[in-house]
Amino acid sequence: MNCSTLGFTIPDVLAAPPGDGGVFNLPALLVVLLAMAFLLGGAKESARANTVMVGVKIAALILFCGVAFTGIRAGNYTPFMPLGMAGVSAAGATLFFSYIGFDAASTAGEEAKNPQRDLPRAIMLSLIIVTALYCLVAAVAVGALPWKKFSGSEAALASIMKDVTGQSFWAVLLAAGAVVAIASVVLTVLYGQTRILFAMSRDGLVPKVFSTVHARTGAPRANTVIVSLFCGVLAAAIPLGQLADATSIGTLFAFALVNIAVIVLRRTRPTMPRTFRVPLSPLFPLIGFALCLWMMGSLQLVTWVVFGAWMALGLVLYFAYGLRRSRLATAEK
Repeated sequence: MNCSTLGFTIPDVLAAPPGDGGVFNLPALLVVLLAMAFLLGGAKESARANTVMVGVKIAALILFCGVAFTGIRAGNYTPFMPLGMAGVSAAGATLFFSYIGFDAASTAGEEAKNPQRDLPRAIMLSLIIVTALYCLVAAVAVGALPWKKFSGSEAALASIMKDVTGQSFWAVLLAAGAVVAIASVVLTVLYGQTRILFAMSRDGLVPKVFSTVHARTGAPRANTVIVSLFCGVLAAAIPLGQLADATSIGTLFAFALVNIAVIVLRRTRPTMPRTFRVPLSPLFPLIGFALCLWMMGSLQLVTWVVFGAWMALGLVLYFAYGLRRSRLATAEK
């Protein structure tokens, strides 16, 4: 896991660059273990830590935009889409894992004070803010650096800061923000995954150890440790690019299923209590489903192979274990 979200690259002595293998990425494992420590303290403690880290991350991005804006050259925007829509879809599919945080936010429903009111607001507001911030950073970065120079550069944003100011101080400051950014993302994703497994365990789909909570903190400790160690090993052993693509295709597939689920539930359970109704259904869900499939088609063949293998493993576990032990199956008997 190279901390390249904001342009930071871990020294090669500790981490292999994307595409290389055989080097154990110790910093990536340490970041995951740090996030695990926060989660074991409970929801309140991890939420406070995440709030601070998100504040630092947003400040770093705003700092980049403010400094790099002075280096924008109008000619860098021509041509505007040099690789056409194929390039846009490929880039969007590769980076789609960045939006998994919105899905993770929905898993906090049981630990929110007023989830019916707060969760929809939080998801929509964060979606608007993050999308606007992403677009602003991309626009400033492309304007300050010709698009061809981004190829093969893991520290593009830091390089822009250094080129514009002529000093390395700003690049180092941005790199520090990148470390915090990676930690906040890891914390959010781990939180969401542990809560998903918690709900699955309570429904009988996975072993009960995933739904056991600590008496004092209320955190699912065994669940958190298992997930964190598994993710830490993956982050340390697999190059970032391949891991990001695998995460993105899984996220796109899940979002595609959600869009279909909205249509199906509207037909099969029309009287179900709903705190939010998708407008213009089934038009918007169908558009969302089609766009997810389109972006999935932009990913490499090896990503599809890995995705297929994980899906097969999941189906085997479901039919061999979860199907017979699920609460729904028990209730029907």
